[in-house]
Amino acid sequence: MALEISALAGIRHHDHVSTNTPQPTGRPNARLGQTMGDLARSIAVVLVAVGVIMVIIHRASPDPVREVSISAPLMLANMQATFPVEVPQNQAGYRLTSARFKGTPTPVWHLGYVTPDNEYIQLEQSATESTQFLKSQLVGTKKAGSVKINGLTWTIYDGQSQDALVRTVNGVTTAVSGTASLDELKRVAKSLATQKQTQLL
Repeated sequence: MALEISALAGIRHHDHVSTNTPQPTGRPNARLGQTMGDLARSIAVVLVAVGVIMVIIHRASPDPVREVSISAPLMLANMQATFPVEVPQNQAGYRLTSARFKGTPTPVWHLGYVTPDNEYIQLEQSATESTQFLKSQLVGTKKAGSVKINGLTWTIYDGQSQDALVRTVNGVTTAVSGTASLDELKRVAKSLATQKQTQLL
């Protein structure tokens, strides 16, 4: 009987399973710290790359308004035109985007500007009393009275997308038109003067 008890006790001794659980040591986890550091460095690299891309995109997107010089067209117009060539004067902030003189079949002097408000204003002159050369400037407009500017009568053309001022003096027709306000067109018309010296405005 004693032998059986002893054997049973031996079996229970060998079958004992420990129930101890790991206890926190209070020391930081080195692997976790390394992972967080790698994440921070990765984020920093991404932000730097995004910044570089933004700078490149900004530099690669120049102002879409392409300015031109009035010098050569004005010189040609002054030599060949049979009428006094006029140019707007002292228009601060205006950017000249087109300038040309076409001699045939109908001589036409043209200037186009972008205003500080990003509106468009153009000047057209020709040695004719007909407004046929102004088709594109007067399309969609209708006569809406007249106005005196510098003692000369200008006909007002009113439209939904653009307005125009047109005058005919001594067989020469001059038009100031565009998407700017009528008051702005009047101000440009008032500033017109013959221009022999080459300059932007």
